[in-house]
Amino acid sequence: MNLIQLVLALTTINIVLVFIIIYLSALLKKFKILLVAMPLLISVTAWSGMLLQSTFGIADIADRQILANVLLTLWAFKFSAYNKNFKIQILRYLLNKDFHINGSGFFEQTKTLLRFMSCFMIVLMPTVSLNFLSGNSDLGFLDALATLIFLLGVGYEIKALNELKKLSSNNDGDLHRKGLWFLSRHPDLLGQLVSWWGLYLLALGAYGGEWSIFGPALVTSLYLKKFLIDVEVKLSKKYNDYNEYKLSTPSIFPKVSFLKS
Repeated sequence: MNLIQLVLALTTINIVLVFIIIYLSALLKKFKILLVAMPLLISVTAWSGMLLQSTFGIADIADRQILANVLLTLWAFKFSAYNKNFKIQILRYLLNKDFHINGSGFFEQTKTLLRFMSCFMIVLMPTVSLNFLSGNSDLGFLDALATLIFLLGVGYEIKALNELKKLSSNNDGDLHRKGLWFLSRHPDLLGQLVSWWGLYLLALGAYGGEWSIFGPALVTSLYLKKFLIDVEVKLSKKYNDYNEYKLSTPSIFPKVSFLKS
């Protein structure tokens, strides 16, 4: 099995699982099933890739890929449990409120599904690389650094989300500007981006892992040029003082003016 065949096999597995998740969600009329199950496809892709690698004797299983798959699984479960509004924003590009794939007919719907799954697989290129030719089994300094960066991103995001949850219970729906939300308007998304780039650094230990840079690059592009804009529009409608918040606080990358004092 070569790399293209591996990607096609993983894509096919994910498409089948997406249809099952959508069917169950529509059958039970529960959107929550989508919100919980869809992020777990990230973990499924990682472990399925390792299973195919082992089954077809592509390469020996390395400590690096196990480490990456465990980290990604933890991240997937975290994403499954949190980020409700952000997940809804992403799923709107695939489905409408009636659990139907967006599009006026079969060909349009197929196009939407393939576009969504293509983005999904490109984003997971570091994972595919790690589960194809995983590199030397021994872990090194770069692996440790990549793991640290990944965990720092996860920790930063979780702290931001916990602050948001705490402030939501105390502020009666007011705009949140304290803690990490004082430094930037979307610290949770910054944490996610840091994690994805940490995963890419881990993929550099795989043979030919450099090509997987398209994954974090696409994540960064989608966040900054698509998802972030949509979220900002929604927040501007929800909070009257959000435009003032935009003028005083950076979007994702924190302001450091407070260090001058």
